[in-house]
Amino acid sequence: MSKAKNVHGTGLVLGDIGVLLRGPSGAGKSVLALTLLDRWEGRGQKALLVSDDRVEVAPEAGVLVLRAPASLAGKIELRGRGIVERPMAASARLHLVIDLVEDMVRMLEEDALVTDLFGVTVARAPVPHVSQIGLGHQMLLVIEAIRALSPSPAAA
Repeated sequence: MSKAKNVHGTGLVLGDIGVLLRGPSGAGKSVLALTLLDRWEGRGQKALLVSDDRVEVAPEAGVLVLRAPASLAGKIELRGRGIVERPMAASARLHLVIDLVEDMVRMLEEDALVTDLFGVTVARAPVPHVSQIGLGHQMLLVIEAIRALSPSPAAA
């Protein structure tokens, strides 16, 4: 196993898909994460939090694995409420990176839909952060990115 790197972001498991939300502080990662977890859970699908704010990412056998730092496992900040807990996964394979970005791009180029992390290519979806588009639009962009990975009705 390679040494894990601590990344600023939020790790989730939605169904069978491991997701890493990245973006600057205040971009809406935690609210988007909680909303995604609630949507999947409401549909009777697996919805687990790895960790919020910091996630350990490690390359293992050609894939990336998300791990929760012990002090953050299953905990997420809900601004206006404080730290709340959600069902958690101690680790998960990473399938998709959601980057909360400054600008809305109407039609993405193919190279915008992948990223390289620690020498491993991973699917990526740039999603404008909360100051650019509403939460509903963010959700649709994430759902579509997950559908592109696993095109089945259970994907969202």
